[in-house]
Amino acid sequence: MRTEPQFADPGNPSPLLVLERVEKRYGAFRPALVSVDLTVRRGEFLVILGPGDSGKSVLLRMLAGLEAPSGGTIRIAGEDLTRMRPGALAHLRRSMGILPPGGSLLDRRSVVENVALAAWVAGTAHEEGVRRARAALGLLGFDLDRYGGAPCAQLASGQRQCVALARALVNRPALLLLDDLVAPLDATSAARVMKVVDQFSEAGVTVVASMRVDTSVAPPEPGPWPARARVLRLLDGKIGA
Repeated sequence: MRTEPQFADPGNPSPLLVLERVEKRYGAFRPALVSVDLTVRRGEFLVILGPGDSGKSVLLRMLAGLEAPSGGTIRIAGEDLTRMRPGALAHLRRSMGILPPGGSLLDRRSVVENVALAAWVAGTAHEEGVRRARAALGLLGFDLDRYGGAPCAQLASGQRQCVALARALVNRPALLLLDDLVAPLDATSAARVMKVVDQFSEAGVTVVASMRVDTSVAPPEPGPWPARARVLRLLDGKIGA
């Protein structure tokens, strides 16, 4: 019988994520990722910086098992993602909180419904899903009294980002994969969001977050990420320190 990979195991010294010579190519176009080697420890907060076309989104999609590499291996808790069946990958994603670029919200559904839906899909009872959704939104400082029942089509980009992040947090995941985490947020909102994500990290959650910056110049110091975070740069599909 196949056992489920153990994401949250603070006593386990083995890394959670291991990428070896991972590549991604789309036909004759420039490779999206080139021979990427990366190890992420359990409970680590990893920040990946890069411009919009650097390959950050492709990398996070592959870590979530949503896209297969053209070459190399990706292991999560010792399991090779490239050898897992689609059903097993879908089950594995229940232990992840995923923030896709742009949020991918259901515009006709309310704010609370968008967040609670992730809990319902995972098997949480309806009322408990709503309670968790409201708690996650409240944690991010979202104005539930004013916007909780509003359809997401009415939200500004920063509000949509908070709703999408709340959806990623609602199931209390062991691994957070957050693409363009603070892209549409002002400085105050970005700091608040980063503080919440850092609280999850301090509780043992592994965080991999990408942020869009021009890597040809030095990033702002200090950045919005916590001081203990490990920061890598991705440019033209290649990782550098």
